[in-house]
Amino acid sequence: MLTRQIRRFWKDDSAAVAMETVLITPVLVWTFIASFVFFDAFRTYNSSIKATYAVADIVSRQTNMVYAYDIEGMAQIFEHLVRNNGDARLRVTQIFYDGVNDRHTVDWSYGTNGEARLFTSNMVDIEELLPAMAHAERVILVQSFIPYQPIFNTGLDIITFRNFTVTRPRYAGQVPFDASQTAFPSS
Repeated sequence: MLTRQIRRFWKDDSAAVAMETVLITPVLVWTFIASFVFFDAFRTYNSSIKATYAVADIVSRQTNMVYAYDIEGMAQIFEHLVRNNGDARLRVTQIFYDGVNDRHTVDWSYGTNGEARLFTSNMVDIEELLPAMAHAERVILVQSFIPYQPIFNTGLDIITFRNFTVTRPRYAGQVPFDASQTAFPSS
């Protein structure tokens, strides 16, 4: 009698769809949310790379004096391009290479949104990332730091996307910089 009831219970498939739905729905919901979070993180990373290249290209084409307010303005455009809420940081640096002494020195550096300037004493940390340079050559280094916090907790931690872009000045041997003017002059 008991074995017959067990066999009947085992063959009974009523409510199987409801049971499968209860088991698989949380997995489907998590998969949908996780795919949204990972796609959004990839979009943010990809747009941050492109925006960093854009800022590097703009700075490298300057022949007139570049002021601190110019870089602050570029940082605002950068934040707009990456759809950031104001906590992205940029650091723009011009680096000189002395081929005789095999030494990199910082001509000037400016950081936005609290990012520290780069000094010659810090060049040891990034020298291996710089391209091969000719004697007395200058390059523009643009670094961006974009914090990304996922909207949902799907296992992806808070990340800071760091981009490192080096370009040569296009139309002049160097880009002149003046850090004294931090606000756009009113006329």
